[in-house]
Amino acid sequence: MNKLLKRSLIGVGIAMTIMLALLAFHFLIGLSVKSNIQLAQEKYGGTAEEALIAFLQDESNSATDRSHIAVWTLAQIESDKALPVLYQYYKNDPQGNTCYGKHHTALCQYEIYKAIKAIDKKSTFSHAKFKETTAP
Repeated sequence: MNKLLKRSLIGVGIAMTIMLALLAFHFLIGLSVKSNIQLAQEKYGGTAEEALIAFLQDESNSATDRSHIAVWTLAQIESDKALPVLYQYYKNDPQGNTCYGKHHTALCQYEIYKAIKAIDKKSTFSHAKFKETTAP
């Protein structure tokens, strides 16, 4: 087999491996999104967006959970309904300096910043299909 063909096959193999890894990663994120939505809907009912927004606004939930469950998931499903709520909590701190080391008591400003940007951006690879999921 000539060198060019070998190199081409190796390149195709590497590209396919990378694509499969990205698909697997996207699938695993989707599982986390579904799990977070189910958790919020069990507690608050309604659509995925409504339940996650309620989870975020309920201060009886830990700041860590509100950041890592509600804010992150709202970003993943690109919830336009959540934008006004996210802006209410955002302190114009994209670096997260105001919450550094305080995530047990303060919402993560960097996470909120990323969520707002993700919702505004509208990615092709988002999990927006879960947005209207309703509680069983």
